[in-house]
Amino acid sequence: MNPAGPLLTDRVTADSMKLRRVTIIGAGLLGGSFGLAIRERFHADEIIGVSRSLSSRDAALKSGAVTSATDDVEAACDHSNLVVVAVPVNGIVEMVLRAAKRCDKNAMIIDLGSTKASIVNAIDQHESAAKMFVGTHPIAGSEKTGAENARADLFVGKAVILTPSMRTSPALISKAESLWLALGSRVFRMTPEEHDATMASISHVPHLVASMLAALLTPDAGPVVGSGWLDTTRVASGDPDLWTAICQENSAAIIQELATANRWLANLSDCIEREDFDRVRQLLERSKQIRDAVVAARGK
Repeated sequence: MNPAGPLLTDRVTADSMKLRRVTIIGAGLLGGSFGLAIRERFHADEIIGVSRSLSSRDAALKSGAVTSATDDVEAACDHSNLVVVAVPVNGIVEMVLRAAKRCDKNAMIIDLGSTKASIVNAIDQHESAAKMFVGTHPIAGSEKTGAENARADLFVGKAVILTPSMRTSPALISKAESLWLALGSRVFRMTPEEHDATMASISHVPHLVASMLAALLTPDAGPVVGSGWLDTTRVASGDPDLWTAICQENSAAIIQELATANRWLANLSDCIEREDFDRVRQLLERSKQIRDAVVAARGK
């Protein structure tokens, strides 16, 4: 993983990027937050939100994330010079290809999805779309959904991973980096495959583990749960459809990481069964050291 550069929030301005018409396909939590951030930082002339449901379009308008909303993808992308695809990962490729047929020929198309290899590889098969597309993934969000929960500062200080392919031009990569840096994010680059392996480890399997912990709760234990249970199961409240799509798109990396997790749990179970509590303490101490080191590094 390679940092794209220091945090330079003044590296790009609205005039230099000329964001005249921005289209956000999927103006929910992430897409809506992107719209609010763009309106605050770039003062784009027009931000169009696309959603199939009337309630989602109304929420995006009410939140101020978009200046207009529609369910017509093609019309929304006409002459746009920035298209942001913020739909579930199993719908990203279709939306990128549809957008590429209608947006400005010099437009940039980015996505906000948390899987990348299958998406980037599929888009690479279409020359016109590949010339416009840069895979991006902001490590930001919430178990909450919808534009009503969007925030203009959602991406400030958060890591954003760019996953260009061999076909992505250096100029387009630089443009995507500049955009995210201007929104206050910390930008990194990975290959799509590196990204998916990393996300399986730090996001996808932790979400599945949180779901498992929630499922272990017995009916009579609910009234006495404390902050520990609430903290460790928070993300289990995420959208099941979205996470099912993630499991489908990143199945190989998730299966590999689940196997690692199963080995760790089996080792722990064996130590407890053998009453080897010195080894149990070693396992817990090692985990504590890892987490404490990450927290300390982020605090610097």
